[in-house]
Amino acid sequence: MEGDGRAMKKDLNNEGYHLKESEIMAGTSDFRDGAFAFITEGTVALRELGNYGVANPIPDGESAITALVAGPGLKKIYGATSGLKSHLFYYDPSPAAEHVVDIGIVGENSECRSLMRDGDGRIYGVVNPGGRLFRYAPQGEFSVLWRSQTNEIEFLEISAGEDIAAAVLDPGTARIFGLTRHSSVLFEMDIEKQGLTRIREIEKAGNSNALAFDGRGAVFGSSRNGHFFRWEISSRSFEILDLQLPSPKGMEFLNYLDSAAVTPDGILFGGTTLGTIFRLDARDLGLVGYGRPLADHRIRAVVPGKDGRIYGAAGSPGKNSHLFRLDPRTGEVKDLGIPMVHFPRNWICYDISALAVGPNGEIYIGESERVSHLMIYYPPAG
Repeated sequence: MEGDGRAMKKDLNNEGYHLKESEIMAGTSDFRDGAFAFITEGTVALRELGNYGVANPIPDGESAITALVAGPGLKKIYGATSGLKSHLFYYDPSPAAEHVVDIGIVGENSECRSLMRDGDGRIYGVVNPGGRLFRYAPQGEFSVLWRSQTNEIEFLEISAGEDIAAAVLDPGTARIFGLTRHSSVLFEMDIEKQGLTRIREIEKAGNSNALAFDGRGAVFGSSRNGHFFRWEISSRSFEILDLQLPSPKGMEFLNYLDSAAVTPDGILFGGTTLGTIFRLDARDLGLVGYGRPLADHRIRAVVPGKDGRIYGAAGSPGKNSHLFRLDPRTGEVKDLGIPMVHFPRNWICYDISALAVGPNGEIYIGESERVSHLMIYYPPAG
């Protein structure tokens, strides 16, 4: 997560660029002829992970944001960090608040890459190493000075016994389905009974970084050579589907599900470890591939926007991450560029691990380096 020398976040003006924010937003700088890699369509903002002078921010080395999820009613955004310590935090975008609050520590020398919300609005997370599960009930949060004795993080007595590669929650049954990293086992966690059931080992599935719940009772994932699998929860039936993740020819053995999101009408949008994006109809298994938004590998996050488009983060860790947009109506995939701001400081977000959608359609971006912030992308009107 340290990355390279970019973690210093050099001041652009000191580098001799002297870009004005108006030039950046309008795309009229000297870089407009194809060399400008930063976002110019829409607006980008930055929020520090704390409130200096009022509450201690999440320290450097502990601030890499690796998971995000919208809270109950989409009123707040919850996030988790990885590093020397993993923190759970929330961001309240309301005008009366507009701040990040560090809720507490969920692990030491650890990572949290899965945050989920159940039907009652409770937040669940998985912490590696060891695949520990925690729960947090968001109630009564009202200010940056908030410190409630009734809103503590609860560590559940359930563990996979090894690192969890991916996890997804069925909000209707309060069950979590996950994949173990090393043994490639699909499992089920019954939250109410505090029990874990091993479903089956799936060849190479532990190389995946995501699972998807289709909203109708099935869990989708990927296995050897990028083949989709499907687990039907009620009938407890498992199937390796005759469908493969879109991949460059001859590289199927390197291709796994990297990120996934399901729309309310049961359409799964996802990205792969080889950097391709796709659409899968969970009902009739119709599959459409859209290619790569970047030449680089990895699609580390995707989310359905409120404008009918899909937003994603492309790029391998340690390289330049780009925000992209897919319009399913036209099939257009647009590389929006690298997030950059000039207020409250000059800052470039080079590494993105997580995305979430806010109440007004804004896209929250989890920066994932030693020194990290919560970035916000506001798509252009219309």
